Amino acid sequence: MTRMKAKSSERHHQGIPAEQWDLPATYSADGKQMLPLRDLTDPNVSALAPSQLTPNQRAELVARRIELQAEFEVVMIGAGMIDKNRAVAEVKAQSDVGRILIEVEQRVLNNLMDQVAQERSGQGKR
Repeated sequence: MTRMKAKSSERHHQGIPAEQWDLPATYSADGKQMLPLRDLTDPNVSALAPSQLTPNQRAELVARRIELQAEFEVVMIGAGMIDKNRAVAEVKAQSDVGRILIEVEQRVLNNLMDQVAQERSGQGKR
């Protein structure tokens, strides 16, 4: 019976890695506090949609997500190897490299938020 519950739980959050649930995903409706993905499953939580974030909010959100990851390393053509410290600095500065990192992370967030919305509406993959 415990096994059945575990399988059901796995299906409920299918496709969303466990570490993503506690990383910030957006800001509260008042724009003052970052909210983790987990909070977006609560229908009583008001949050800003990605399109409502200012460029500075988006940069701070992505920088914080990178800082909270155990490891972060990416290779970009023309920019070389980018470790966590450089990534955070580039994002905060909103440099060319930083803007690319923000765009990539925004796509990840959009995908995660779509999955959460599907689960909330009962349309998640089963």
